[in-house]
Amino acid sequence: MKKMIVASMAAGLVASAATAGVGVSMDFASAYVFRGITYNDGFVFQPGIEADGLGLPEELGGVAVGAWGNYDLDDYGNTLSTSELSELDLYVSYSLPTIVSNLDLSVGYCDYTYPGLAGESDKEVSVGVGYEVAGIGLGFGYYVLTDSSTQDPYADFSVGYGMDLAEDLGAEVGARVGFVNSTFSDYDISAALSYTLSDVWSIGGSLAYIGQGDEDVLPDGMYAYDVDFVGMVSLSAGF
Repeated sequence: MKKMIVASMAAGLVASAATAGVGVSMDFASAYVFRGITYNDGFVFQPGIEADGLGLPEELGGVAVGAWGNYDLDDYGNTLSTSELSELDLYVSYSLPTIVSNLDLSVGYCDYTYPGLAGESDKEVSVGVGYEVAGIGLGFGYYVLTDSSTQDPYADFSVGYGMDLAEDLGAEVGARVGFVNSTFSDYDISAALSYTLSDVWSIGGSLAYIGQGDEDVLPDGMYAYDVDFVGMVSLSAGF
């Protein structure tokens, strides 16, 4: 289920790094929603760590590896255990060398694991395309579970725009539309503020509205479409 849906506003703004860097994030969210589906309608803590570049020369592209988790603070109507890590995702991505200015191509792999469900996991491969024009980032992603014959491929289109409001204060707005096997599934509209505390640390806040597409694809009810607004407070560091 990797990452709260607010992250979609950054899709299409992909950068390659020639030297290694490590980023750490600590997010507190009012709910856990992924691709329109509610996995917890209450508070969650979502930490993450990612290393990119890894010393790979820029002309060879960029590699990133990371881990992300979801820690439930609420029980979603007594269906979840509180104070428990319900998901841990391990992922790797490769950004191809730039062949056209402002165009980014990437491939990725993610292993979604569920500590509370012994032995259960989902494995997903993905491709992504990002393009920036006039400061606006456009993105497309396509995702396929390699170990499932029952779940259809998922695709999304996104658009995002970032701006500086002051020397250390930035803002982002974005939108995303998702499809399950070419059928309209969900969408979201997002806005975020970020403030740079130092050369290493920054804080931020965001709000996303999640909309429902075809009710046959994303029906109402628990573990489907159950939350329409998600807020998040974030603390992050880059080294």
